[in-house]
Amino acid sequence: MKVLVINSGSSSLKYTLFDMADESVLRSGTVDRIGLDGSSHSFSDFGRDDEVRQTPIAGHGEALDEVLSTLVHGPLGSLEDLAAVAHRVGHGGKYWQAVRITPDVIAEIGRMTPMVPLHHPAMIREIEECLVRMPHAAHVAVFDTWFHRTIPDVAAIYGLPYRYFSEKGYRRTGFHGNSHAYVAELAARFLGRPLDDLRMITCHLGNGASVCAIDRGRSIDTSLGMTALEGLMMGTRCGDVDPGLIPIIMAEDGLSSDRMTELMFRESGLLGISGVSRDMREVESAALRGNERAALALDAFCYKVKRYIGSMLMVLGGCEALVFTGGIGTNSATVRRKALHGTAGLGFEIDETRNATGKATDHDPVKEVSAASSGVRILVAQTFEEIMMARQCLKAIGEGAGR
Repeated sequence: MKVLVINSGSSSLKYTLFDMADESVLRSGTVDRIGLDGSSHSFSDFGRDDEVRQTPIAGHGEALDEVLSTLVHGPLGSLEDLAAVAHRVGHGGKYWQAVRITPDVIAEIGRMTPMVPLHHPAMIREIEECLVRMPHAAHVAVFDTWFHRTIPDVAAIYGLPYRYFSEKGYRRTGFHGNSHAYVAELAARFLGRPLDDLRMITCHLGNGASVCAIDRGRSIDTSLGMTALEGLMMGTRCGDVDPGLIPIIMAEDGLSSDRMTELMFRESGLLGISGVSRDMREVESAALRGNERAALALDAFCYKVKRYIGSMLMVLGGCEALVFTGGIGTNSATVRRKALHGTAGLGFEIDETRNATGKATDHDPVKEVSAASSGVRILVAQTFEEIMMARQCLKAIGEGAGR
């Protein structure tokens, strides 16, 4: 059974084609800069170097045509070989588990767009384009929120009038569920212990970022909330802000609600503080060159990671493993070191040599960076959200219940 996993952004489309008989990757690729100058399609089959095509791509429909054409002339004999398409969707609203896509599902995804405004419009466009091009396949929405369905009400409820919780369902739903679930399983295998015997804190640190408390395989708390803003400071998102400041800023600067949303989602975080970039690599580089705002952005990001690790530690009552993943989590030794500075007394002791060289890769997906004397095993893990999405897709169509 071949499953195509698609993750669509505002100007990009990432995809992975799996043969689910053995969960092997037949092809993975990215169409980048959709609708912009310099658009390209890069892809590779297992064991082969990347192939890059520079080609004008005006919209998501054209991006899909480019992808499907190369798949048919590559690992697929025809589109009829595709049994299912798994679509990554940020927020499922009333849907917690992966579900076959229907008009009602698309409507619910649309209703949740204010919660994830950077992602949902492109995701909906991509779903609609795929339904036209692959009507024979089962189309499944896989939500970033599914793993956090086990968060108890006491952790999920906000201190608003109860009707917003009971009637509207406004609660902590979290995101990055595929990543947190995957690296938790990966870490358990690395440690040689059953997942249901471990308390673990996972840190998905990238342009979007969140920390999760996992108690014996179940998410019990996470830093992201009902929207993609709460919690850690991110690439362009503000993270935690005193909610009382929002109406004050709107009044002072004469901002509409839409403009305030734009400011918090697209102009804040690393970019907003540093004035340099949303990319941690560029922020770190600028900080090393003496840019004070970049240094402040770097230190603030690491401080907030530390604060959330501490809060999750208290929620769990202790932990056996701490896992860093995501683009920043796997690549930035500086962020890991700063986030754990001064925490040896709580059991988090990093080995500086291991940390400096502890880069996880597809071929070596877990590296340990903890010191021998550390009370908590500290790991760097390469996430693989796509395989979790493919598995969720099979469950939704009744083919993967045994996984």
